[in-house]
Amino acid sequence: MDELVKEIKKSKKLQTFTRKSDTYKYINIGNYKHLKPLTYTILLKDTMVTTNINGKLENKQKLQRGDYVLCGRKKEIYGHKLEKILNLFDLGNIKNKIVKRKGFKLTKKNIKNLDLEKNRIVITPSWGGKQYLSENDYLLLELKDTPNTSYSNYYGIENSAFKKTYK
Repeated sequence: MDELVKEIKKSKKLQTFTRKSDTYKYINIGNYKHLKPLTYTILLKDTMVTTNINGKLENKQKLQRGDYVLCGRKKEIYGHKLEKILNLFDLGNIKNKIVKRKGFKLTKKNIKNLDLEKNRIVITPSWGGKQYLSENDYLLLELKDTPNTSYSNYYGIENSAFKKTYK
């Protein structure tokens, strides 16, 4: 096949084709095989994705968490690594889910015994890194992914940002 491609390139007999534009809708599903035409999902774990067209195997591909699986017009399901998606698709708007969190405001009283770094509280938020908080900011707790109600992670929200994004 490589020889054929080289030969066609040299002969300058390449044609130009433009793909039609389709809009795919995101669906949060556990099994990509349940996608419907013009929908997609994002993988939550490493997965072997099999593409069949007209009942014939076209492709098998090992994809990783964060890669995309799409369903085309002919119900063909295929995967792309994130880098390929970024090159081939215009990514659209996303909307955050309504999430309820327990939490509290950081006050002089409840932070008086904490070690402060330059008058700021330093925490490791649930997404990693370091977060710097001050008095009057908020600390929100996230539930563990288990049936009990104990908290495992937390993150901070700056006071003015909290007032604009939480109620």
